[in-house]
Amino acid sequence: MKLITRCSSCKKDIRIKSSAATRPDLQMEKGDEFNVNCQNCGKIEKKHVNDIKAEPNNTLILIGVGIGIISAIILWNMFGAIGTVSGIIPVIFWYQQMDATKGFNSYMIRRK
Repeated sequence: MKLITRCSSCKKDIRIKSSAATRPDLQMEKGDEFNVNCQNCGKIEKKHVNDIKAEPNNTLILIGVGIGIISAIILWNMFGAIGTVSGIIPVIFWYQQMDATKGFNSYMIRRK
């Protein structure tokens, strides 16, 4: 999952560097409001924790697809058709990303 917000002047996405899994974790890490710097236009803005949204990280989903294909080939050679069960691996990666994204975006912090 990646955390992003939108610059109010140039309307480009700004990526937030954080490993927070939930909005309260992000609040504890960065505070209620924190400064973000737009890499495109250079403007520094104050953003509230609720202005941050989560999106699925497609890189992790592609890694899951790669692992699924490699394991399917190896298991097909070793066990035959039962090796195709490893095709579930990309679905697990995708489901985890969607679940984390939904969990982050569904919870809001009360503004003070």
